[in-house]
Amino acid sequence: MAFVPGYNYDIFISYAHVDNLAFPGQADGWIQQFYDNLNLMLAKRFGRLGIVNFWWDSKKLDGSVVFNDSIKQGIEQSAIMICINSPGYIESPYCKLELDTFYQKSQSEKAGLKVGNRSRIINVLLNNIPFQEWPQELSGTSGFPFHDSKEQEDYGDPLETITPEFRLQMQNIRDAVTHLLKDLQKEVSVATVTQQAEEEKKEDEFCIYIGEVPDTLRSPRKRVITELEKKGFTVITGIPPPDEAEAHEKATNHALKKADLSIHLLDEFSGREIVGDTSLTYPQKQVQLALATGKPQMIWVPAETTFDTIEEETYKQFLTGIENGQASAQSYEFVRGSKSTLPQEIIDFAQQVKARKKQKPVDEKHVSVLVDTHFTDQLYALDLSRSLLQHHIQPFINPQEDDPRKNINLMGDRLSQVKKLIFLYGNVSKEWVLERMSAALQLIITNNYPIEDFFIYMAPPEKEDSDIKLNQRFLKVNVVNGSDTPEIDQLEFDQFVQAIKSGVA
Repeated sequence: MAFVPGYNYDIFISYAHVDNLAFPGQADGWIQQFYDNLNLMLAKRFGRLGIVNFWWDSKKLDGSVVFNDSIKQGIEQSAIMICINSPGYIESPYCKLELDTFYQKSQSEKAGLKVGNRSRIINVLLNNIPFQEWPQELSGTSGFPFHDSKEQEDYGDPLETITPEFRLQMQNIRDAVTHLLKDLQKEVSVATVTQQAEEEKKEDEFCIYIGEVPDTLRSPRKRVITELEKKGFTVITGIPPPDEAEAHEKATNHALKKADLSIHLLDEFSGREIVGDTSLTYPQKQVQLALATGKPQMIWVPAETTFDTIEEETYKQFLTGIENGQASAQSYEFVRGSKSTLPQEIIDFAQQVKARKKQKPVDEKHVSVLVDTHFTDQLYALDLSRSLLQHHIQPFINPQEDDPRKNINLMGDRLSQVKKLIFLYGNVSKEWVLERMSAALQLIITNNYPIEDFFIYMAPPEKEDSDIKLNQRFLKVNVVNGSDTPEIDQLEFDQFVQAIKSGVA
């Protein structure tokens, strides 16, 4: 993980292969020594080795080599680039492509190419190259001189890595990189928090469409709108206008598309007829359009409404069909209620729909298990749990002490979250494991927990498969013996994983 959030690497080192060739008698080339020094100096500055993550290709060749996907991904996933500028670098099309890729991707990112007044491309000058000859992407950078040139016209040579001059420039690079990474981390973190806040705000928004009503329900409708807005809901209403049938349908569908829930208040009066389509009224048509969306909706009528007294046969059949559940929609609530409690009924229903909307879908492929272990086997349990995670099995660890009946309530709480239960049998006694299994079985039967399988995972020291079993008929007990080796046997473990996911030992 990189120091800067959102990136896999903090620093990408771009260089020409020729600049890392070691002279006779030298173990490492100049770039390797530069990297080793910078890595160690940043580790000391940040207080921990490996906190700053590098990407650099120690086997890099010149422009005749294909610019492969791994290097492109390394550049795109890096926060800053250190460009080792030299005649070899300028002449390499390969290096030019690396620099251009980082330049373009940085400009397109929200953080931009510059953080404050610092460029995300750090220009390390191995030679005294005139700025007119620098790649265009390096224009505007001052450069860090790592050469011994004293004259403006003299290219000079790279500093020896054991000299005080080299050490001084490494300190300058370290400080520049430190400030840049910290500033970029803050900027990215603020942007992430802002984005999360915007997403949460957007997620929390809930829009309710209130359909057209007959004149007899205009006052209740107005009160409903007022109460919903007081509770923070966004309300869409006011259709019609337009009056004309086609325009009305288009406007209604547009409003329904934005809504999370639609509310329709009806009674024995069908309401105003649609201009150009006298067979339907505005309230009735809007109910039909809402039903076609499949979105949640509430259709409410006063409790005292009697459909038998409705003179318009088509409208009577329409209301009767809705009350009897004959509408085509998959999700609607038909309510007969009082006008006095109408606003609260709608608010309660809206809260339920809103809560369902925020629920994350369940991943059916995801399996959760409880690993029940004695404290003497906790280290092995941790290794086992890490391996389970790598196979997309979520383990809950339930460490216990000497008393196998201790903290049974805690076990019950965790049993309610899983369908598989693994008892780790390692250094602990067989009697302890059996007692834990009996306690768990009692909890499962008493509370009707949805446990599908018991597994006994035998850990070192070595044991026989028949060493332990629970005499009961309620659940099948699956024994997995991994006790013959201190490390988790991969073949045995793969079979164990398959058994957990399939439920068959």
